[in-house]
Amino acid sequence: MFKKLFLGGVLFFMVGCASLPETLKTQTEDPIMDLVSIIDDPEGAQGQEVRLGGIIASITNEKERTRLEIASLPLTSDGRPRIDSKPVGRFVAYVPGFLEPLEYAPDRLVTVVGRLTGKEEGEVGEHEYVFPVVDATGNQIWRVKQEIRMDDFDSYHSCFGSRCSYFGFGTTRGEVYHRVTK
Repeated sequence: MFKKLFLGGVLFFMVGCASLPETLKTQTEDPIMDLVSIIDDPEGAQGQEVRLGGIIASITNEKERTRLEIASLPLTSDGRPRIDSKPVGRFVAYVPGFLEPLEYAPDRLVTVVGRLTGKEEGEVGEHEYVFPVVDATGNQIWRVKQEIRMDDFDSYHSCFGSRCSYFGFGTTRGEVYHRVTK
């Protein structure tokens, strides 16, 4: 009985951690989440709801809206850009109102939802590029959190009364990993 309750609690906790933020929910149950499919069939994707994200390449605040140029990355099920992937192309998202350039700075991670409304010709460096355009209705900025996990299996601790000793038999191993968080 205890095992079932424990496993149920762990499963509930894991599902709660992997939920999509409210700002990234769409009216469509299955929005387009792959920029490659949009690039391959731009006419078929027009007007469709999308959820796309990646690395901010540039930000420009206009009078009534903000233009974000984003290098697209695949997304996880909870809308986070996968930082272990390579960019698959670029798109432009127009967000209503003003976005703080310090918060939405180049190299930050962002996910947007909205409708695909057309294309925009521009340049990436000196290369001519056609950007799919998203009129965003929601967005989420992400942080990359660096964590270090240390494994100390090659040591021995012994305590007798108030005396403790430590014997190391090798080197301590560690791993640095990055996690995307809100």
